[in-house]
Amino acid sequence: MGFAVTPEFLLVFSVMAPFMGALVAPYLGSWLKARAGYPLILCFVPTLFLIPYAPAARSNVPLEAGFDWVSAIGLRVDFRADGFSLMFSLIVAAIGILILAYAAAYLGKTERHGRFYSYLLSFGGAMLGLVLADNLIALFAFWELTSISSFLLIGFWGSRKASQDGAEKALVITALGGLALLVAVILLSIAGGTQQISELDLATLRSSPLFIPALVLLLIAAFTKSAQLPFHLWLPTAMEAPTPVSAFLHSATMVKAGVILVAKFGFLLDWGVFSLVIMYVGLATMFWGSYLALRQNDLKALLAYSTVSQLGILMSLYGSGHAFAATAHLVNHAAFKAALFMVVGIIDHETGSRDISKLSGLRRKLPLTFIVALPAALSMAGLPIFGGFISKELFYEGMVHEGFLPILIAVTGSIMTFAYSLRFLKVFFGPFRCENPNVHEASYRLWLPAAPLSLAVIAFGILKINPLKGLTFKSDTLAVWFTGLAAPSFGYEAEHLYLWHGFNLALGLSVLTWVLGVLLHLGRDRFHRVQQALTPAWNNNTIYYKSLAGLEHFSSWFTHKTQGASFATHLRIIVATFGLIGATVLWRYWPAQLTGVPLAFWLVALLILADVVGVLSATNRLSAIIFAGLAGVASTLLFVLLSAPDLALTQLLIETVTIILFLSVFRFLPRLSTYLRPRSLTLLDGLISLGVAATLFTTLVAVQTPIADRIKDFYLDYSKSIGGGYNVVNVILVDFRGYDTMGEITVLSIVAISVFALLKIAVKRAKAESQDDQIS
Repeated sequence: MGFAVTPEFLLVFSVMAPFMGALVAPYLGSWLKARAGYPLILCFVPTLFLIPYAPAARSNVPLEAGFDWVSAIGLRVDFRADGFSLMFSLIVAAIGILILAYAAAYLGKTERHGRFYSYLLSFGGAMLGLVLADNLIALFAFWELTSISSFLLIGFWGSRKASQDGAEKALVITALGGLALLVAVILLSIAGGTQQISELDLATLRSSPLFIPALVLLLIAAFTKSAQLPFHLWLPTAMEAPTPVSAFLHSATMVKAGVILVAKFGFLLDWGVFSLVIMYVGLATMFWGSYLALRQNDLKALLAYSTVSQLGILMSLYGSGHAFAATAHLVNHAAFKAALFMVVGIIDHETGSRDISKLSGLRRKLPLTFIVALPAALSMAGLPIFGGFISKELFYEGMVHEGFLPILIAVTGSIMTFAYSLRFLKVFFGPFRCENPNVHEASYRLWLPAAPLSLAVIAFGILKINPLKGLTFKSDTLAVWFTGLAAPSFGYEAEHLYLWHGFNLALGLSVLTWVLGVLLHLGRDRFHRVQQALTPAWNNNTIYYKSLAGLEHFSSWFTHKTQGASFATHLRIIVATFGLIGATVLWRYWPAQLTGVPLAFWLVALLILADVVGVLSATNRLSAIIFAGLAGVASTLLFVLLSAPDLALTQLLIETVTIILFLSVFRFLPRLSTYLRPRSLTLLDGLISLGVAATLFTTLVAVQTPIADRIKDFYLDYSKSIGGGYNVVNVILVDFRGYDTMGEITVLSIVAISVFALLKIAVKRAKAESQDDQIS
């Protein structure tokens, strides 16, 4: 019988394949070095095999698959390839393939190739899992994996201070969002009665008091991950990662995670004030990111702030319900931003610089790189005939419907976007200027992975495609194929996209954007002086660093104030907190099981309690040892009352051996000294002890109602047939848990030998000291 690849298996495998590749990558990296990226491309190929299921997803028949994770508590990992999830998964996989090919040419010979590819594949796999997850817990798990893997990638060049700072900043801010998401998914699962995202009912959620807190926490998570104000500061410093990482991170992976979250939970967030908050936060981020991008002289920094701005556009569109425009721009941005970061990597690789003020006329030395960069940059600027023009027009149309202030912010931000796009292209024009005179065109292995993305931004604007008949001029544009695939997820009708809609308000605003954008570019020096004059002494970065410094100062002060106490005081604080929990629970929920406890058990409990009081009241060690032994012997009576004489005998033997061990070292211990302390402290310790007892007691009572079937029934049923004995306890120890018992015996034997050796050394030392005393 052959193995049949089912659609469900393919869906799960498309997520797991990058993680499997991450395990193999270190070995391939040590063997093939940078070229290990080529065979590792196969890790993203399974996702492309999901394309045949696109028509079903477009018909709102998503592919679903999953498996049990912890079946005892109903925890599953479920994946659902609806139209939107499938569309973005294809983008992640396609760009991931190109990034791996680019990295194979970009990485130097001395890099840690295996580690880099392992991190990168984990990053891609986490993003695929996040997009396709249909389970709240799985969504959170993949969300956190993107944070961890991005931290490793941003800090890949760990010897650089800037890399360390960028990685730390990204982790701190996104971890804050991760905590918010964790609480949000717990609240949503409680309020909705299910962990399946596709099964969440809006009416049920809105009727719950947990609904509003869950939405607030969802927004915090989305804003931190997608670098929205005021959490945008981590994204520009993430550019310290190697360029292949920046191209992947800024186009199709982590920075889009918050946008994906808003899109997935749009049916919840499209409600009242939450829509307005998302839209205006997105617009403010778009404006501020464009404003800061104009200040940058580093090509990579310019693109980083550009990403902040473009994410603001996506957030504002999804937040205000313009999902069609948002999805169109999502596709366009992924293509042109990945291509532009690759171009910056080529420029840096060939010239040794990314400084705009030191570069010009590069089109003569890097003609093929210029051909790749031009469509991508013009698409970012929003010029026809490129896909960015179409999505910008849709953005304008959406904001016009939202009112005067939104469209004013949108146009102002777009003017600055146009200006910084021209500033990016400035390095290719004018007379040649570069500190490295020996600049030459990069290897085809560097510019070729960026070329398909540059072609895509053209294809989104003019090329038309029919998924069933191939290329044609009578069907939807390529952008509409992608946006149409996502249509069932948002409930919109996929419209036809045209470069020419006639004379309308959106076109007039576009012309205004181009004219003012050119003027702003030409007057950039004057505008830069205005920016310098308006720059405050503080910003988000200074607030961040001062907050970290303040937190470190507070922790040092708190540690000094609290850790200066005695060891006994520390123990009291820890144990009192532990005891307070149990005492509170016991006070509020007195277990009903206590009403049926027989009198004999109460008498044994009182006997044990009396022995414990005797230990505490003992004035010498011999009395303390005797009372401790009596407490252990009294506990054996519990086993007798429970008809377990073998356990009672075992307990009695253990207590006997323990007492003998105590007595064997008794004469080597120092005399008991009287510990003088206030009576109030003694009373406090007694109350703490009672609280700890209450905690242990409530814990034992709680486990009387287990989360799964007890295993005792299995042992009772199969003790004779499998173990060959009627004494269930003995069969468990010798047969069912034989290896465990052998391990325990081994540990006890090692301890016994160690104790014997220590006693022998102590005896020899005592004899030697005695002989020295006699000689002296």
